[in-house]
Amino acid sequence: MLAFAPQPAAAQGETPVQRSYINPFPNGDRYRIVVLGDSLGDGLWAGLYRAFEEDATLEFIQRSKKSTGFVRTDVYDWDAELKKILNDETYQIAVVMFGANDSQPIKKDGKSFKVGTEEWRQAYGERVEQFIKKLRAVNIATYWVGLPVMRAPNQTSDAEKLNDVFREKAFINGAKYIDTWNGFVDESGRYSAYGPDMSGQVKRLRGDDGVHFTMRGYLKLAHFVEKELRKDFNLAKSERNIPLAGNEQEQAKVIGRFAPTPPPAPAPTEDAEPDPLDAAAPEDTEGDDEQAGLQESQVGEVSVVRPTLTNSTLQAANLASQPLNVATTEPEVITSELPGGFTAVATISAVTDLSLASSRPRLPLSQRPYYKVLVRGEQLEPKTGRADDFAWPPG
Repeated sequence: MLAFAPQPAAAQGETPVQRSYINPFPNGDRYRIVVLGDSLGDGLWAGLYRAFEEDATLEFIQRSKKSTGFVRTDVYDWDAELKKILNDETYQIAVVMFGANDSQPIKKDGKSFKVGTEEWRQAYGERVEQFIKKLRAVNIATYWVGLPVMRAPNQTSDAEKLNDVFREKAFINGAKYIDTWNGFVDESGRYSAYGPDMSGQVKRLRGDDGVHFTMRGYLKLAHFVEKELRKDFNLAKSERNIPLAGNEQEQAKVIGRFAPTPPPAPAPTEDAEPDPLDAAAPEDTEGDDEQAGLQESQVGEVSVVRPTLTNSTLQAANLASQPLNVATTEPEVITSELPGGFTAVATISAVTDLSLASSRPRLPLSQRPYYKVLVRGEQLEPKTGRADDFAWPPG
């Protein structure tokens, strides 16, 4: 009889430890995906709904609002509205697209800041960051869709500045930024109202205002999100499937131990000739002696049967494991004698413990060298003797 202790449930509000970006165990095995944004988000929802129409495990909920954004909070406050949305329903994924109405000065502390200034970037970035943090705080996988190229040059310039804020805040706060810019430009990288649709035919993709899309365009816009979602869905699915360790021969041995015992063969008659293979096979009594000993103990009201410690078990317990990392603690070897002459040996260490590995302190994203150099464009201070050290005289 095998007794398994149930794992403690995660505390409410605590982010579970998982490898995949999307929660692999949604309620009812069904993902509820909320689409948030302005008029662009509204059209994106229509494209996503059609792209995943055949998948019954996904439900797309439209919570976008036309003529809204993060600039005019006096007209529509997304910070307060998001609280209501998250309190009323439960979602596992959020797809966000804003920016159609945010190419205008922003007000803060009674002052107005023009688009593109450092004050505007800081004020607008704080609102975007607060929005993402609320979604990530309840373990919602967040996908922020970037703005496409616009027809008017000034709108294109504003869209680039908005995308810079979206990209940075998504990167820092654990959201995934989806770039759509190159999907709606011509060979020269300029705005084009026409382009290949999802069938490969050149069709009109953009609306008359040079900002929004036709239905074909929204289907193509949704395709950028669809690629990321399907990739993360596959990762979440692979995390749900727990494979049986070992090669085929080892698995056959383990499965065979739990197979029903075949009935004993009938005793041979006196006239039957002996099988030469049976006569040639040597007798093996050592394994029978070792597996015969079983001890039974009482744990509460449960009777637990355990194998006795044999010589092979003690020898396996003394096996020296090679350390995976010099800085880590020594792994613990756990062994158990199995029926049929097999010995199960398991090694447990902090290196293979996902919960311990994920709890190690890590440097914040905004302080990591690759973020400072590749995202922010900062120049790191050279170290003495390194290739980028041009101090003179050397040393």
